[in-house]
Amino acid sequence: MKKILLTLTLAFATIFASAQCTPDPQYTIAGIYPDSSVGMPAAIVGQAYNEVITIIVATDTNVVFSGLSISVEIDSIKLDNVLGLPANFTYDCLAPNCVFLGGSTTCAVLYSTINPAAADVGLYQVFMYTTSYVDAGLFGLQTQNDTIDYYYIDIIDNTTSTMNQFDNFTFQMKDLYPNPVNDQSKIQFITGEPKDIVFSVFNYLGEKMDEQIIAANRGVNDIFINANNYPNGMYLYSINNGEKIISKRMVIAN
Repeated sequence: MKKILLTLTLAFATIFASAQCTPDPQYTIAGIYPDSSVGMPAAIVGQAYNEVITIIVATDTNVVFSGLSISVEIDSIKLDNVLGLPANFTYDCLAPNCVFLGGSTTCAVLYSTINPAAADVGLYQVFMYTTSYVDAGLFGLQTQNDTIDYYYIDIIDNTTSTMNQFDNFTFQMKDLYPNPVNDQSKIQFITGEPKDIVFSVFNYLGEKMDEQIIAANRGVNDIFINANNYPNGMYLYSINNGEKIISKRMVIAN
């Protein structure tokens, strides 16, 4: 079966949970609220995180099956699993077994079991696995498995943690952490498509100190900096995808 319409998929693009929740009555149109354009609210390092998500499942949609566009009734969509969450974050669903019936209004919660800490700083790509069940009439009950991979959680030291989205055109680099580097630090970047990325380090005289070709995966990628590889001082590092160069500064102080 071809991919179910966006309205069906979006209803599960950001599903998380804790069974004690009440759907927000201000929402009446099929979808997930807050939606991906708004994203998740801030989570503060050292404080518990608990965010209710309202989920409204449509009763029907259109799909392409055997080359034909047909109207189908949505039986249910099941959230099979969520992987990639930060340590001590989890989810649960109001609906039993995280099975959301067609035409239902329900909710879920993303929450921390232990408060986020400075050690959790970084990017976490979230992978959500769903199975959709639709009644295709003469074609019978059809299923479709989807993996939603374009959300990530960014936990920032002593400020906020937010839920973010990337697409096929995204190319971003987060700040090195920790910086200054006195042992080992981590650089994380996000690319919307798998491709070779050139990582370079220059000293402040413009001399190239390091260059690596990184076979980047779609989503979040890590680069580790070892302070022992560079003399103390200030450096410029960059990533290049062939279309865009992003540069930042770092200090080595070992």
